[in-house]
Amino acid sequence: MAAISMQTVAKRFGKTEVIRQVNLAINDGEFAVFVGPSGCGKSTLLRLIAGLEDVSAGSIQFDQQDVTALEPSERGVAMVFQSYALYPHMSVYDNMAFGLKLKKTDSTTIQQRVQESARILQIEHLLQRKPKALSGGQRQRVAIGRAIVRKPRVFLFDEPLSNLDAALRVQMRLELKRLHRELGTTMIYVTHDQVEAMTLADRIVVLNGGKVEQVGTPLELYHHPANLFVAGFIGSPKMNFIAGKVVASNGKQVQVDIGAGNPIPVEVGEASALGSGAPVTLGVRPEHLSVTRASANGNNEPPANVEGTVVAVEHLGSEAYVHLNLKTDAPVEPLVFRANGDVVWETGQPVVLKMEPHKCYLFDDSGAAVARGH
Repeated sequence: MAAISMQTVAKRFGKTEVIRQVNLAINDGEFAVFVGPSGCGKSTLLRLIAGLEDVSAGSIQFDQQDVTALEPSERGVAMVFQSYALYPHMSVYDNMAFGLKLKKTDSTTIQQRVQESARILQIEHLLQRKPKALSGGQRQRVAIGRAIVRKPRVFLFDEPLSNLDAALRVQMRLELKRLHRELGTTMIYVTHDQVEAMTLADRIVVLNGGKVEQVGTPLELYHHPANLFVAGFIGSPKMNFIAGKVVASNGKQVQVDIGAGNPIPVEVGEASALGSGAPVTLGVRPEHLSVTRASANGNNEPPANVEGTVVAVEHLGSEAYVHLNLKTDAPVEPLVFRANGDVVWETGQPVVLKMEPHKCYLFDDSGAAVARGH
């Protein structure tokens, strides 16, 4: 096991800077997940840790040992890629043992390690099969087993589940969590799938444009995003965003005009920093919106928070995600809210949604989150 420290690490390919002054600490035995959109630099950062790419600036340390200039074989890391990369002419046993044989490990130790890894991964009965006789999930377990037998200080996973179907991905996520509990080894996992990040990580590192946007536990990032990017990336469906401006401030609550009738009250921890007229972005998650009127009845009801009409519905069985075109002064993206899956929704149906002041988020004109009220 190893604690990893990255200090002002940068990586450039020619004039293109793909990793920008990253300072990051990963604890000994931690399961850390690098997440972000395609091209954000997460795989490059993983390859820098592995030693597969040279850093352009900064340093990397394992347990306070500078490994910046060390070869991958000298760092004590094992990497599992998206591609299984198994030798088709070898049995599962020989695939798992191959790296140890290259290092001239004695046969007794090889047998012990392969058998132990196979037990952990529950593939003892597959050791004599060839890769062509295995399912995708079984092949991925063999690839992980090949890494386990080396007893590395750090496991590095580069989108290892992306080739699997949805059901198998869920199963393999559970297997990886169990594997981490059993081995207790430091693991770093790269994915673009924020659901994988939320379900696997002890801590998540959110990357964007080669820089770290925020580091924290899944719930810290979900409940306290540092900025608009993190708020929009963590959570599925993503947080709703509506541009607005502050029209009044009273203690720990501000009133935000989004051009949809009455201002929206939002509880904040820094009300004094948001003066009247300040441009802001209002954020609210789909599960934090509640329906106050779900059908047209022709009555003049008191105005609620926001009104709109249904434009699309995603039925997911026990729940549904309803997309709503808001009645606002300026065009905005459809608002998404979570609803009971047993309720029937029709396109064009009018709906009024309520926003709870303590469940809304505010972001200033730079995109930084405004501290929330308690």
